[in-house]
Amino acid sequence: MHNKIFHSLLTLAATGLLFSGCKKWQDHNAITDNAVDKNLFQLISENSNLTKFAELLTRSGKDQLIASSKTFTVFAPTNNALATLDAAIVNDSAKLSQFVLNHITTQSYYTTQATSQLRLSMLSGKYNNMLGKTFEDANIVTADQYAKNGVLQVIDKMMPVLPNIWEVMESNTQIPAKQKAYLQSLYRNIFDATNAVQTGVDPTSGKPIYKPGTDSVRSNTFWLNVYDLRRESGQYTFFILADAAWDAEVLKYKPYFATGTTDSTTNLASWEVVKDFAVPGVYTAGNIPDTVLSRFETKVGVEKPAIVQSIKTSNGIVHIMSKLAVTPKHKFKQYIIEAENYRSSSADRRSVTYFRDKYNPVTGKNFRDVLVYNHGLALFNLGYRITNAPSMKYRAYWVAVHDNINGLTSTFTQKLGIGTYDSNILPYVTVTLNNYNEVLLGEFTLSAYTPILNLYLTAANSTTATANPLVCDYIRIEPVL
Repeated sequence: MHNKIFHSLLTLAATGLLFSGCKKWQDHNAITDNAVDKNLFQLISENSNLTKFAELLTRSGKDQLIASSKTFTVFAPTNNALATLDAAIVNDSAKLSQFVLNHITTQSYYTTQATSQLRLSMLSGKYNNMLGKTFEDANIVTADQYAKNGVLQVIDKMMPVLPNIWEVMESNTQIPAKQKAYLQSLYRNIFDATNAVQTGVDPTSGKPIYKPGTDSVRSNTFWLNVYDLRRESGQYTFFILADAAWDAEVLKYKPYFATGTTDSTTNLASWEVVKDFAVPGVYTAGNIPDTVLSRFETKVGVEKPAIVQSIKTSNGIVHIMSKLAVTPKHKFKQYIIEAENYRSSSADRRSVTYFRDKYNPVTGKNFRDVLVYNHGLALFNLGYRITNAPSMKYRAYWVAVHDNINGLTSTFTQKLGIGTYDSNILPYVTVTLNNYNEVLLGEFTLSAYTPILNLYLTAANSTTATANPLVCDYIRIEPVL
């Protein structure tokens, strides 16, 4: 009896599930059947609110594209959204094609996928952002319509094809002249054999010989060393100073780049100013914080009232500024030189050079230092180098740990040579026992900008092993600002 009841209940449950499953499938079909056999162009053509976009698709020849078997997502502007479309775009086949393609991307993208911002590659070569039911600054008013070859999203604004940041900088008449002129002065031809035509081989070196003019490309120092503001897939905020503000910033930094000529000083100071004016991400005038961080970890203070104009671009935003004062203390960073990474030595003493892994009880961190002991030379030295040192005052420090080296209990001296190993700019400093703290070595001033500044860790002027060891964890050179 119990078995019969159990089987009856099981049968009823299974029947219920069957009917429930059928109903869900029927509901699914009821939603999608009308569209699932239609391509994207058919869906758009049958929508009375999209007749203008359908006309543009046909006129540009892109109707056949989105009727093909490939998969697309089309962001179709409503008739109201296209009411203000410039006739110059409609009547120019190339511009119209780009405009239409700026609303089409490959693959299927649903609003439910866009829980975080998606940067979509459009067929125009530009990128647009999708987040939930927004597409750039448009709302998706009818979302996630299925077609047999993709998805239709209906939007309430059109997507014009915008220039990128670099194009705006070079071509927009509202861009101030002086920063623009400096950036344009940074164009260079650089070697690139990708498309070079080889005409022979150098018999001496065995290297290929290329046809003149085919082995180089036109590039820009800013693209190579900061950000390539032409890159459509990236997003940046770029600051451009009004001419008077540009002059004031360059003038402020000229003392730090004293050279033999006015032109080189101006160019160096100009680079120091502009290299921090591009930051990753898009900050509108409304949401920009009071401080942003450049590629070089420089704090750039932004005063919102100084934003004269903002220009939206395909890969970010340009702010024209009446002021953007970056302080030297945020610009000029300290140099930290790991002593074991020396570039040269005054003699080959590798047999008595030791790299020690130690623990610093002051910092609570492990470190590696260099020790040269019993080298037998007076003024033995290890060489280091820092680059692009501005003309200013510096303080020098080191951590040099004398932990009873080889049973040695007496102290010894060593110094940091500035420019030459035997310079007297900084004095000899006594290395005391078991001191794990930083030690101030003194101050020095560079009267001229120095592209390459050589530094030397120099031992005592003695050949005695107990008097002339060299030991150091790191050297720190700190700007005095």
